[in-house]
Amino acid sequence: MCKSVLFLFSFILLVVNVSAQSVDYFIVSDIIIEENKRTKPGVLFNELDFQKGDTIYISEFALRKKENEKRLLGTALFTAAELNIKNWDTDKGTADVIITVRENWYIYPGIIFELADRNFNVWWTEQNKDFDRVNYGVSVDHINVTGRKDKLKLKVQHGYTRKYELKYNFPYISRTWGAFGEIFFANQKEIGYTTINNKTLFEKLGDERILLKRFRTGLGANYRPDVYNFHDFKLEYHHNQIDESIAADIGKDYFLDGATDLRYFALKYDFVHDKRVFNLYPEGGFMFFGNITKEGLGIFNDFNNLSVSTGIEKYFELGDRWIWGGRVKAKANLIRSTVAFANNTGLGYGNDLVRGYELYVVDGTDWALSKTSLRFRLYQSNINWGKYMLIPQFKQMNFRIFLRANIDFGYVNEPTYIQTNTLNNRFLVGYGPAVDMLLYHTFIMSFEYSFNHLGEGGLFLNSSFNF
Repeated sequence: MCKSVLFLFSFILLVVNVSAQSVDYFIVSDIIIEENKRTKPGVLFNELDFQKGDTIYISEFALRKKENEKRLLGTALFTAAELNIKNWDTDKGTADVIITVRENWYIYPGIIFELADRNFNVWWTEQNKDFDRVNYGVSVDHINVTGRKDKLKLKVQHGYTRKYELKYNFPYISRTWGAFGEIFFANQKEIGYTTINNKTLFEKLGDERILLKRFRTGLGANYRPDVYNFHDFKLEYHHNQIDESIAADIGKDYFLDGATDLRYFALKYDFVHDKRVFNLYPEGGFMFFGNITKEGLGIFNDFNNLSVSTGIEKYFELGDRWIWGGRVKAKANLIRSTVAFANNTGLGYGNDLVRGYELYVVDGTDWALSKTSLRFRLYQSNINWGKYMLIPQFKQMNFRIFLRANIDFGYVNEPTYIQTNTLNNRFLVGYGPAVDMLLYHTFIMSFEYSFNHLGEGGLFLNSSFNF
């Protein structure tokens, strides 16, 4: 509260001083970072849309202050960020910008206890709450290893899927270039070998032998020439295997032609132009993104595919509490040969789904998706836990509740795997209300009650972290 009053008083004085001299701007003489203990100043500088020597117009400062604060919070490195003006010189028309941050907790060790299915509702209704379909283990996420926004992820998991995973991303080899790499191995005793009625059928043998093995490794480079544009270049190697009994009988199309192995290299390029305000839960702005992926480089001749995807998001603030947002995304395979069942994914995975169809998968060669929502901020508060919170980074908690109304449309084109899968090659519509809770600018929990064109409705639970 005191800082807010100080900023308002300072800003009024600045406006009065520059107005008296008919000056409506100031030149940034210095950018000073306060209270950052681990994060390097350059990481913050790279999130700002201005630098030392830039001219900032007084009429624009309030909006740019808000957008830059939200961008800093969107990194997940800070639980609070505030910009202020200090040391202005009315004769020279210069001023310093002070950035005060409160750093987040960076190491997140975790006990893995998660469902193997695509979402909670699939496990609850389709798999009869079967605890054999649970994964358990340990994981460690460090989102700021050296103070340069570099992320390390380590996972050791057993249960339904045995998985070992290591990822590391170092975004600042230089100001604009970074590098990343990963290695992944998993195997499981049950395999989803086909889709009937737009639901995956699984097989598990009595002797509990391993039916599916997956290995992936990759490395790449990321290029960020400015605050809004991101380029990722990646080379991957994949080697997946299924048991001979599956390939010979029920899963002949899993890798096509009864094959038991699939090996291929893949080249991927991603581009993102992101001008959203607060990327975790956007409050305004827009984002454009695109991907080109070439799977199969002619080395093994197991797989040959070229796909492109692109999309856009747009958000509008409608007054103090209302936000309208929309997202459109489409994907197409440019090589039109038949794709193996294992690689023929469409809608129903991650965020690429029509709400209301969480219990279904709609796989296909090409697809398009439109998601629209109207949000209302019901409640917002900064809670001070004081002595009840032993971790200093979590003593101050930003807490927000939004009411949300959704309507989604989707279409999947699939020429091959269409028998009984009636959701393919038709328009899908889903709609319903939702409640979102945001904590610490980092964690979201959502409760959605959605309906689909089949007349079905259900409560769907989702949660995510901003790292």
